Amino acid sequence: MMEDDTRVRVVCRVRPMNERETRTDAVPAVTASTTGKTVRLVRDIVSTGRENEFAFDHVFCPRSTQREVFDATLSPLIAEVIKGYEATVFAYGQTGTGKTHTMEGQLTEPAGRGVIPRAVDALFTQLASGQVQEYEVVCSYLEIYNEELADLLYSGTAPPKIVLQESTEGVKCAGLSEVGVTGSEALLQLMTRASERRGGGGGKKKHP
Repeated sequence: MMEDDTRVRVVCRVRPMNERETRTDAVPAVTASTTGKTVRLVRDIVSTGRENEFAFDHVFCPRSTQREVFDATLSPLIAEVIKGYEATVFAYGQTGTGKTHTMEGQLTEPAGRGVIPRAVDALFTQLASGQVQEYEVVCSYLEIYNEELADLLYSGTAPPKIVLQESTEGVKCAGLSEVGVTGSEALLQLMTRASERRGGGGGKKKHP
């Protein structure tokens, strides 16, 4: 495990005001403190006079970079994965809050890449260092959209039917493709292909 033996960490990232909000002089809903690791609800103070503040393991403000988010969240997990520990990272929030930007980012722009492509780079760098003598990296990409499961890396003419099955090792997705990769660029190509198929395909990007 990580040095402080913390199994679960919760991080909050506050997105910047969008163009419509800026144009209409909208009031920010929250204020964030990266040093204090807190988020304060501004609207509650204005409307009710109450001050609601929430603490997190890390807080990122609108000016925080993709690199800063990765260094504080996924980067420490890479060495643990190499040691054999399992790690899971997911983003939760309403549509338009920046989940895809944080997790995936701009795959073609190194500075704009999200935590997943950065984790891929870090993983293969660690593997190339010789710490592990034998290894195999496989990738799956499962979408849950409108309560339906979709394999976004299928190679046939039609996507396979995915079924959830319980086993002695937990719940598994029977029929889900597993594609072997030998480097970060190959995995990023798979992410690009999967991204184009999200939300029913046709290049329409929708949040899973």
